[in-house]
Amino acid sequence: MNLFKKMGALAILALAVSCGETNEAAPAQESKAMTELQQKIDAYAPVLIEADVTHLTDKQQQIVKLLSEAGHISDQIFWLQSAHDAKSVYDSLLASKDEDAKLYAEYTKINYGPYDVIYGNKRFVGEGIERRPYGAGFYPTDMTKEEFKKYVEENPEQKEALESAYTVVKREGDKLIAVPYSKEYPQIEKMAALLDSAAALSENESLKNYLVKLAIALRTDEYYEADLAWMDIKNNDLDLVLGPIENYQDEIFNYKTAFEAVVMVKDPEASKELAMFESNINEFQKRLPIDAKYITELSKTTNVLQVVNVAYFGGDCQKGTKTIAASLPNNPKVYTEKGSKKSMYKNMMTAKFENIVKPIAKKILDPTLVSDVDANAFTSFVTLHEVSHTLGRGTVYGDDKMDVRKALQELYSPIEEVKADILGMYNFKHLYDMKVVDDDYMKKVVATYLPGLFRSIRFGSVSAHGRANLAQFNYLREKGAIKIMEDGKYTIDMDIFFEKVGEMAHDVLTLQAEGNYEGTKKFLEKYSTMTPEIETMIESLKDIPRDINTTYEY
Repeated sequence: MNLFKKMGALAILALAVSCGETNEAAPAQESKAMTELQQKIDAYAPVLIEADVTHLTDKQQQIVKLLSEAGHISDQIFWLQSAHDAKSVYDSLLASKDEDAKLYAEYTKINYGPYDVIYGNKRFVGEGIERRPYGAGFYPTDMTKEEFKKYVEENPEQKEALESAYTVVKREGDKLIAVPYSKEYPQIEKMAALLDSAAALSENESLKNYLVKLAIALRTDEYYEADLAWMDIKNNDLDLVLGPIENYQDEIFNYKTAFEAVVMVKDPEASKELAMFESNINEFQKRLPIDAKYITELSKTTNVLQVVNVAYFGGDCQKGTKTIAASLPNNPKVYTEKGSKKSMYKNMMTAKFENIVKPIAKKILDPTLVSDVDANAFTSFVTLHEVSHTLGRGTVYGDDKMDVRKALQELYSPIEEVKADILGMYNFKHLYDMKVVDDDYMKKVVATYLPGLFRSIRFGSVSAHGRANLAQFNYLREKGAIKIMEDGKYTIDMDIFFEKVGEMAHDVLTLQAEGNYEGTKKFLEKYSTMTPEIETMIESLKDIPRDINTTYEY
């Protein structure tokens, strides 16, 4: 077979020839495979994301360019983290003169490797393992979860380094060793130097301080001081997320962080419109639908809410389905001391609403609800989702030294996304009770929620967000809050909807507060599943983009 080695669909023809068979069917099979590949590419609507920088000073515009250049390096590093063979497969496809290889290269770029993000991380091109390694590019491909745990138990002096968010685990003979990111990725030095150059241009002292400390963090793998400085940025038109941030790519333990880049230009007017959410965070925490003993105070935290436009996206947040908001930093220690910052990516949200949410609503909703689907309600829900990430407990009840993230390991990301979504809806009820929003807006919020669920369900059952939205839909469907009509479209039972939302929020918050790994596992196994009903509905949406394929000016 190696003599006939080809990429993807071309292997069908190679197989027929190598086995001495007639190859009359091979061109048809190959054509069908390439048509299916084109359909997968078309599922990502091409969108140029633009950010207005005309109100920025010349120096600020230069800073945007420098930060975007650093972001491109972060993107290059993420290719190495996405999977061990991600970059090599992509480079091979780019080097090929075969026309079909161009299509495979395009889809490989969307997925940052030969594994399909939406379709269960299954390989779609090239030879090798059929499914992306659960440890991505962070661990040896043949390492199991059990092997790692046993090794750490037997070598406790290596525990901190091996479990660090900022190391790659490798084999060295019979040993497992931890290599710091700053040594594993030499590109980091150039990235840090670009931050130094940007800092030198900045006339805002708080931004300058952050850029200097982030450059130090990249060189030393110590991010605590940089995270604190990020929370202290004041009165600046620019913001930046850069470096190893989220844990989604590590499907074994959720220990390792992946590189990404978000260069942001603030939208001050839109931020003011959403400031009411920030003022109600402590009230949301007090009203959590769980046993009072689990509720902590948020009095020491400062939660910054901002609406921004993205100038450049790269790395983890750009892979497959694109991020539309973020609540950072993830370090519980930083959150306790400084709070968190919720960034809403306005131009990304607008692109997704217009290209995906509105068309889905027309397909799946009771026609009487379609007119209520609303762009502002979509933005508000995403905002409350990010606010809700800060609610609940950061540590396990009865063991303040154990982070909930650590206790729930690989289950943390999907259950945390469930929490943020369902509390987002639950908190709308509080705003309604406080007369902050009215009946008309509540109708829009609920109508927009359901097509929003399907937007993320279509990300697949591997994505943390996809699993989270499956769980919400299946739970609320089981409880009768979401109903299907005779024509196959969905409606909402408004009489019980928020009651069932509260019950789900209670269940999820309790699992987290107790650090209940087994309970969380059972919950996700029950509700984060693709049912025949959901598969049928997804099939009906096949002509609607699943996400956007974004390019940027910088």
